[in-house]
Amino acid sequence: MSDEYALGQQRIRERAFELWEEAGSPEGEEQRFWFAAKVDIHQQEAKLDKEVAGSFPASDPPSSNVVTGATGEHIVAAEEAADAKTDGRKSR
Repeated sequence: MSDEYALGQQRIRERAFELWEEAGSPEGEEQRFWFAAKVDIHQQEAKLDKEVAGSFPASDPPSSNVVTGATGEHIVAAEEAADAKTDGRKSR
C-alpha cells in the first residue's frame, strides 16, 4: 500500500467520523458516512485543482531564441535603431 493511498484513506476516515458525529453518531451506517466523506473529499480536491489550474504554466518559455537572445537585447536594439531613423526623418 502506497503512502499516498494510506493518507487518502486516513483523510476519508477522519472526514467520515466528523460527518458521523455531526449526524448524532447513528449506529450501523458506516458505509453511508464513508461514501459521503469520499465524495466530499473528491469535491474539495476537484475545486482546489480547478483553482490552481491557471497558476501553472504549460511550459517554461525558452531562455533564449534566435529572435530575442537571452535578454531580448535584439528587440531593444532594433527598436532603438527604428526610433533613430524616425527621429532623423522628422528633423529633416
